[in-house]
Amino acid sequence: MDRHLFLRPCGIGVFIKEAAAAIFLVLFLQSRAIHAFNPSPITTTPLLTRLQNIQCELALSVGRIPGTAMPPEWAASGAKLGLSLEVEFTNETADYEMSKERLLKSDALMGSKLYTVDPLNEPTFVSSKGTEVVKVLPGAYGCQIQRIESQQYAFRFSLDFPEGAIRNDVELPPERIYFLSSCWNVEDKSMLRTAQLRQEQMEQRIQEITRQLESIEEQQGNNLFQKAMRFRDSVALVEKRATLKLRLEELEQTYPLQSERVVRGPNNIIFAKEGVIAVKRLRGAMGTKEQYHWIGTFTYNEFFEEE
Repeated sequence: MDRHLFLRPCGIGVFIKEAAAAIFLVLFLQSRAIHAFNPSPITTTPLLTRLQNIQCELALSVGRIPGTAMPPEWAASGAKLGLSLEVEFTNETADYEMSKERLLKSDALMGSKLYTVDPLNEPTFVSSKGTEVVKVLPGAYGCQIQRIESQQYAFRFSLDFPEGAIRNDVELPPERIYFLSSCWNVEDKSMLRTAQLRQEQMEQRIQEITRQLESIEEQQGNNLFQKAMRFRDSVALVEKRATLKLRLEELEQTYPLQSERVVRGPNNIIFAKEGVIAVKRLRGAMGTKEQYHWIGTFTYNEFFEEE
């Protein structure tokens, strides 16, 4: 067979066309890859939209909590400074200075825009000086996706306390204070129902295993073989129960299933009932490493209806 029958013309025109086609294909595949790893911020815009204009009352408890990195002498007595603070998460874009807060900034899914949170009251507390008023200035808020499957978001905001507050050895520092919590987008009701069904099934299975273990303990028979069989069965059941408990705990951390730990807000949003209050400290040789030290907790007391 004539091998030249299988050769293709290789003129300069053909070469240019093939090279152009190859370059186009590479660019197309790259754009597809970039899109896959950097989804459009529009996909989660509805959550930010539904957070806007929500008004609520927060109960702040400033004081030492486990795991804090605050100095040992800070709030060492165990005393607390309690404040009732009302805020509104507005639809106004945060100013330039606030927009630089890295803790509050969103990820690729959410975009980089922060919005303004306004205080609606000046909280008060009683000290040895009598009733004191705490000055609060507007701050910013944003959110980040944590778990796509459950639509769980890190919800964070900050407010400025220019004069701070002191009660006994508890000091709310005169600076920017950060509020860290979580929320869930539960617009898709089927997602939550599916998680609740999984929770019920796991709880039922754990109860069944517990009954089986109790039954084994009640069984008679003292010969060595029977004891060995019961021990083997018990070990297998204990391991299964421990695995199920871990899976159940993970499920309950991922989805808002524990009514005592969450609170339902407006616009199909569920909030973790309790969050952490923190201050920012700069560390490192150049003072550029941000660390956040816990100085207390806060809870959502009430959400206000629109007038």
